[in-house]
Amino acid sequence: MTVTLLHDLLDRRADRTPDAPALTRADTTWTYGELRQHSRALAARLAGHGVGRGDRVLVLAPHAAETVAALFATSRLGASYCVVSDQTRPYHLRHILADSEPAAVLATGEAAARVEGETGRAVHWYDADGQAPLDAAPREDDGRAPCLSVDAVALTYTSGSTAMPKAVVSTHRQVLFATAAIQDALHYRPDDRIHSCLPLSFDYGLYQVYLACASGAHLVLGDSSQAGPALLTALRTSGATVLPLVPSLASNLLRLLSRSDSAPPPLRLVTNTGAALPPALSAQLRQAIPTLAVVPMYGLTECKRVSIAEPDLDLTRPGSVGRPLRDTEVYAADPDGRPLPPGQTGELVVRGPHVMAGYWRAPELTAARFGRDAIGQPLLRTGDRGWVDADGYLYFAGRDDDQYKQRGFRVSTVEVEAAALDIPGVHLAAVLPPAGTRGALLAVSADLSAAHLAKELGERLDPVKLPSAYEVLDELPLSVNGKVDKRALADLLRTRGTAA
Repeated sequence: MTVTLLHDLLDRRADRTPDAPALTRADTTWTYGELRQHSRALAARLAGHGVGRGDRVLVLAPHAAETVAALFATSRLGASYCVVSDQTRPYHLRHILADSEPAAVLATGEAAARVEGETGRAVHWYDADGQAPLDAAPREDDGRAPCLSVDAVALTYTSGSTAMPKAVVSTHRQVLFATAAIQDALHYRPDDRIHSCLPLSFDYGLYQVYLACASGAHLVLGDSSQAGPALLTALRTSGATVLPLVPSLASNLLRLLSRSDSAPPPLRLVTNTGAALPPALSAQLRQAIPTLAVVPMYGLTECKRVSIAEPDLDLTRPGSVGRPLRDTEVYAADPDGRPLPPGQTGELVVRGPHVMAGYWRAPELTAARFGRDAIGQPLLRTGDRGWVDADGYLYFAGRDDDQYKQRGFRVSTVEVEAAALDIPGVHLAAVLPPAGTRGALLAVSADLSAAHLAKELGERLDPVKLPSAYEVLDELPLSVNGKVDKRALADLLRTRGTAA
């Protein structure tokens, strides 16, 4: 069948391998045929609530099989899904509800009560046991497409330079292109088990659903509890062969492997995006699991993925995040938007079919980030800095707001953090740029003293790049996506009288 809309991706897989396991959550496993059936039943239920083409469906839920069904259910109606963590704070939730104006809200019991308090309405699709009874007849396909491939299918809220989360609008065509291009580079296999602890509200975690459908792999949905001490046991239990991770997850996996006398899990591939994976962590992962391929990637919510490295590229081109996806162009631009020669650092600009449609109800912000090339095709001004070498390999140098001036020199937080993570005993690192009277501050979770940290860092960086202060903590605060939460870190240090 032709894959034009998002739910076509599931339906094609269900036609090909209806009895193959699609996803597992705890003790529940659905085949691809069952996942299609659940999505059709949920589509019928949403239609009964009046959801139709052009509407938004807010999914406020944990890592759950029903959340996956909801993605395809909204597609079947020509609506757009918006997946938000059930841990979203009321302050931001109120903004998202007002901004997206959902026709329906899908939520768990506790989250449903919160939404009802904000809006007076919610669709509560779990019963007391956490299951989702099929209380509506499955919505059968009558052969008519509910919308066009250029219509919106997703609103993805992301934080950044604005005070409130902003939503990136994605069309069916853009999501499907991104999925196919990523799969072309990663080569997930039908016999793979993808173990994802990343929340479905994080597009990196969400796309594991689509990559599983594209490849026929089995997706195992973990959660934040499995990102901690239970990670290694969870990977062995699931028989995971693929693990999408962020640096904090990589660091935790290494700690657990170093303390274990048992054989490592059967992982063949780990991928990373969202935050740079330092070469030191890549090397340690390969040493712990010799058969493992480590694949760094670079992407943004505004285009999902920009580049994917060949496995273990850090051994031959340290710091590179690979070449652009197929049918994608990336170049470094000067302040006037003109392409720079190879090797020169500038703002990274992306062109390709996966550059998303812009920001929801934010025309000024859309105009600032999404431009047009000489023939009117969209391009994305990423706000990230980097360069492209003569062979087309991309190097990420950090965001504009990750750069700061110190002693007259420009310093990148990414470079300082990578150097810190190269120090034995350092698990996570985060740099807070200068603020007020405080200079740059390096905070780490580590098994060493601040004095030893400063000495080791001095052997890795030029003196002009060394931070003014050091903090060694047991743990660094993490966001729901598993990244270091620098705002929370600054608040924590402020309470300790460290960060001004």
